[in-house]
Amino acid sequence: MRTPVLKNVAIKAAVVLSLVGLGACSTEPARLEQGPNAETTKDGLVKVDHSKLDLSYARPNVEWKKYTKLYFAPVKVTNDHPADYKPPRIDKRADGLNATYDLPPEALEKMSAQFQTTVKDVFNSEQPFELVDKAGANTLVIEAAVTDIRLSAPIESSRRSFSSMGRTYTENSGSMMLLAVIKDGETGEILAKAADRGQGFDQWSQNTQVFNWGDVKTVYRRWVNDFKNALMEAGAQ
Repeated sequence: MRTPVLKNVAIKAAVVLSLVGLGACSTEPARLEQGPNAETTKDGLVKVDHSKLDLSYARPNVEWKKYTKLYFAPVKVTNDHPADYKPPRIDKRADGLNATYDLPPEALEKMSAQFQTTVKDVFNSEQPFELVDKAGANTLVIEAAVTDIRLSAPIESSRRSFSSMGRTYTENSGSMMLLAVIKDGETGEILAKAADRGQGFDQWSQNTQVFNWGDVKTVYRRWVNDFKNALMEAGAQ
């Protein structure tokens, strides 16, 4: 059996929840750092304390309630990793000569398409936001990427166990990093940035493509639902 080694990449839809100070991972509310020692980026964004995300920055004094339209740019999903990343060792005797942790292009494309599908499922006709296909006035542009995907086991079809009818068990399918930038659709001004790592629930199970894909959809839906709830709260302020 293996222990999970997954990491999370690209956009968590809870972005605005933390960025506008509406959510937190502690009992304290999320808020922009204050005072002369506040951590500020070169483009004028201020770090969010007690953020629900691993790291988030936002522009002060944004009138979030004026944004009634959302444009989600196509999500980029890659096998890229940080420079200091050390891939898990592959046991050629147990896993086989062809075992790999890198997803093929068709899998990355499928993950990108699924994100857009999840967005449409969550932001349906019952929600007070309009999904649009281009940037414009009163529009938030969400540019996201999912990267640094760290699987808890080599891809099922590449493992020796796949052809020998063997089984591989892991605590979860892994994790992925969400990187997000939110812009004003009319001016292109960057309003917020965030990074967060997400993964499915920990539960020992047979590691299969079906199981892993279910975790991807679960994480996506959680991100997008958090984002939707944050926007609704922000608009009510």
